[in-house]
Amino acid sequence: MPAIHAPETERSAVPDPAPATPDRVPWLGWRWSHVRWAALAAYVGWASWFVATQGVPTDRLGIYAAILVLLTIVVLGRGWRAWAQMMLDWLPFEAVLVAYDYSRGYASPYSAEQVRTGDYPIAGVHNSLGIPLHVTFPIRVDQWLGDRLGMGTMPTTWVQEHLHPGTAVPWYGVLVSLVYCSHFLVMPIVAIVLWIRDRRRFRVWMSMVVALAVAGVATYFLYPMAPPWLADDGRVFPGGFVGRYTVEGFDSVGLHMVGGLVSQGQYLVNPVAAMPSLHTAYATLAAGFFWFGARWWGKALLACYPVVMGFSLLYGGEHYLVDELAGVGYALVVLATWRHLRARRLAAGLRVTAQASG
Repeated sequence: MPAIHAPETERSAVPDPAPATPDRVPWLGWRWSHVRWAALAAYVGWASWFVATQGVPTDRLGIYAAILVLLTIVVLGRGWRAWAQMMLDWLPFEAVLVAYDYSRGYASPYSAEQVRTGDYPIAGVHNSLGIPLHVTFPIRVDQWLGDRLGMGTMPTTWVQEHLHPGTAVPWYGVLVSLVYCSHFLVMPIVAIVLWIRDRRRFRVWMSMVVALAVAGVATYFLYPMAPPWLADDGRVFPGGFVGRYTVEGFDSVGLHMVGGLVSQGQYLVNPVAAMPSLHTAYATLAAGFFWFGARWWGKALLACYPVVMGFSLLYGGEHYLVDELAGVGYALVVLATWRHLRARRLAAGLRVTAQASG
């Protein structure tokens, strides 16, 4: 089935400037195109400085504030109407996703003081709904999966024992950190490109992102689950030591991850938001979104992204294989629902056309 394409009147999210809009900035004498390029260069310089000195941003409020600044640069000189349309396109999705971040924190069974100190007990822990923390179930499932895969142990343990046996950070640790961090950047980058090129597909993408976020946070409330690194801290993890290595590659080259404009406190941090793995889910969603209509080599590259993301999460001790598979399942349900609704709309359009022509 061919990929979605919007009518030509909706393809570009940046409308052509009105005839009355001057081509030059009156008080500067520059063309607006020159102003946009100069502002974009300054923006890139600032973003590079921020990452180099402060770290890679991970909170959605900070990332989307930076996006609004970037898109404001894109519409410079095109009039207030273009800027207002940009805000109307983005703000509803941003509001829902920021609400998701905060509600994810409320799903945590830990207090603000425990989050501040990193003290996360796993015995006798219940969330605000009275649901106990699940610790042993994913361990048993992953032991079964590891046996079926011929590993003789859980996939997380096997990967760390074979690829991170010592205390030194291996050369591919930076690649693992980059893949892990891409979770925070791929979603907004895809949204920016789609908004500029095809507003209709932008709305579809953001609707799917929101649907996946809502499904994820609902599961976090109903099924709080300790990730491997936390189970190891609680002395219930079988086998050898399991470390948390997702960001050590950044640490080895002097970078780190930062909360951005808001503090990574109780309202954003939920250490037991492990089922499903939304890192894997969003990697699958991005691959599936562009899958239809792609060439064979494009599909091969797209399929690599969720695979390397899943490997990075196992290597880093962030997730079990079972919650990665659950994340893939959540994404596939969202993609299948989108395809079903799209097919129904196309069929309805064909019926209307046939009735009109008959």
